[in-house]
Amino acid sequence: MTIIAWLMAAIGPLVIRGFLALGFTAVTFVGVSAVVASLVTSAQGYWSAMPAGVLQLATLSGIPTGLGMVFGALASLFAIRSAMGFKKYILK
Repeated sequence: MTIIAWLMAAIGPLVIRGFLALGFTAVTFVGVSAVVASLVTSAQGYWSAMPAGVLQLATLSGIPTGLGMVFGALASLFAIRSAMGFKKYILK
């Protein structure tokens, strides 16, 4: 009977920490998604305000693809750093 009590005492905190990790991950994902969506919307607004000739040259140069890569890399970096910042609250 003591083994079962010990097991329940050991598993309880692990389950709580697991739920905390999932919660922080969800909050981080939602926050990063909102920030990236705002940045992309702003960049699209500036992109459409460019003169037609410059816009055509930039598109032929592959700048939209490069900007997509940069935004993706920044979103990943921000998400990873945010998640690692919450690690100190989960893993004590």
